[in-house]
Amino acid sequence: MIKENIRNILIIKWGALGDLIASTPAIKAVRDNFPKAHITLLTNSLMSQIVPPKFIVDEHIIVSTNKNKLTDSLFKQLLVLQQLRKKKFDLAINLKWTSERAAIFTYLCGAKETVSSGPKRLMNLYTIKIKHPNGRYHEIHRNLDIVKSIGCNVIDENPVIYISEEEQKYADNFFEMIGLETKKTVCVHPGASKITKAWMPERFAEVSKRLIKNFGVKILLTWGEKERELVDFVLSKIGNGAIRAPQTRTVGQLAALIKNSFMFFSNCTGPMNVAVAVKTPTIALLGSSHPDDWGAYGNLHINIKSPLVLEHYSEDDEKKAMELLTVDYVWEIVQKRYSELTKGLDC
Repeated sequence: MIKENIRNILIIKWGALGDLIASTPAIKAVRDNFPKAHITLLTNSLMSQIVPPKFIVDEHIIVSTNKNKLTDSLFKQLLVLQQLRKKKFDLAINLKWTSERAAIFTYLCGAKETVSSGPKRLMNLYTIKIKHPNGRYHEIHRNLDIVKSIGCNVIDENPVIYISEEEQKYADNFFEMIGLETKKTVCVHPGASKITKAWMPERFAEVSKRLIKNFGVKILLTWGEKERELVDFVLSKIGNGAIRAPQTRTVGQLAALIKNSFMFFSNCTGPMNVAVAVKTPTIALLGSSHPDDWGAYGNLHINIKSPLVLEHYSEDDEKKAMELLTVDYVWEIVQKRYSELTKGLDC
């Protein structure tokens, strides 16, 4: 418990979209518990779209990454470290607890108090050491446990994403132009970080067709870089009632489109975490991922886990896990959830 006399805080977190979003409840808890502190976030550029400076942190120091690893030269990293040391932090919090480089930055930044939960072989670098429970444990709680150890009370465990007025207007204008209504729009994101972790596109199309036929909804297909061909294929299989979303340029634009939708249906992927953050009821398909680690977080959402449960998955295993999620099985859950959500609404 070190909440006294903390005025200058460093938080370290870089990573992919889902990883970054999962850290936002912990970052927000630090802001809530240290409202007058200056908070610096050492992160990659993607975080600037999720938690920009002056939102719940004061400033960013940006490092370059690729697949969760730093790509900056050693000289650039030394310059970053020099910049950190000049700030004379009272407290450094490492939420990138799997990274040895992040642990070294935490230790060498010169903060009076340092806290994290890993990596295990570098735990002596911290003044406050956290041990996570063994086994399955959600990433959101792994981050929250770190900040709880310094006395932070957690008001809200739900992730957050910044949406600017311009980004929300972008989504509102698109819905108005196409004639979409929130309570009649289901957002579907068929893409994934890798093809073996994605449900078959024709199966997404079939469930979407059933939603249109049984509930009269519109299907809004969202997509990211290199997913245009995939979405066009799903669009062609669905036919009437499906709409391709515009290409979003920022996380905030995607978040606003999902926020304007009534329900979200996808693989376990970054946009799934976006949907959780904007509190759009989500149904997520998980093959090799486990709901207790990376599932859509919170009682508002449903995770559909493959019956193939292994300790470790090869790429063939990942593909098989998704194949075992049949259309009829998924449809029963999707239609039941949509019916629950619309019960009592004038649809």
